[in-house]
Amino acid sequence: MYITKTPTVPLRMTTTPSSDAVVAVLDNDTEIDPALHQHGSRMGWRLQRFTSADDLLGGAQAGFFNCILVDASMADLTVSDLTRLICTYAAHCPIIVLTPKSSPGTSVTTTRFRVTFVPKPDDPAIIAEEVNASIRAINEANRLEAFFLTLTARERQVMKFVVEGLLNKQVAFKLNISEITVKAHRGRVMRKMNARTLPDLVYMAARLGPASGSAANNLSAF
Repeated sequence: MYITKTPTVPLRMTTTPSSDAVVAVLDNDTEIDPALHQHGSRMGWRLQRFTSADDLLGGAQAGFFNCILVDASMADLTVSDLTRLICTYAAHCPIIVLTPKSSPGTSVTTTRFRVTFVPKPDDPAIIAEEVNASIRAINEANRLEAFFLTLTARERQVMKFVVEGLLNKQVAFKLNISEITVKAHRGRVMRKMNARTLPDLVYMAARLGPASGSAANNLSAF
C-alpha cells in the first residue's frame, strides 16, 4: 500500500451514509442491537445481528456488509475469533470493535479499511456516529474504485509511477514514451480521478490499496 498524508482538500462523498447500508452486529445479548435500531431506521441502515463469530463468518459468505460492529465483551469471543474475523473482513469493510469502558480508543489501518477500537460509550449516538463514519469510508472507497475503472491501461501505469514520486521524465523513460505524452496522461488521470492536487491523488491511491498498483504492474506496455 502506498504511504501518504492527509489530502490537502477533503474528498467529497457522492453517496450518503443512509443508502440502505447493511450493518452486521456481533453481540450475544441485546445491549447494542436495540440502541442502534432507532438510529439505524432513521439513517436507513439494515441491521443483521449475529450471536457468534462462527455465525457471522458463515452467514456473511453470501452477503455484503458496509460495516461490522463487534462487542468484544462477548463471553465466547476469543482473541483468536476476533483476529480471524478482522483478517477475513477488514479488507472488505470497516470494522468497529467495542471494548470495555476503561480501554483506550485506537484505529488500525493494516488493510484496505480501518479497524477501530472504541470504548463502549453510554450514549448509543456515539456508536451510531462511528458506524456512519465507517459507512462513509466504504462509500468513498467505492467512489474511488469507480473513478479508477475509467482509467485506460496506460493511465493506470502513469498514475502508479506518479504517486510513487517519479518525475514526468522518469515516467517517460520507464514507459518509453515522450514527456509530453506523460503530461497528457497525467492530466487525464487527475481529471478522471477528480483529484485537485498531487497529494489528493496519492491519498486516493492509498485508499484504493494494493489493487491499483497490481493492476498497473500487470499491464504490458503498448
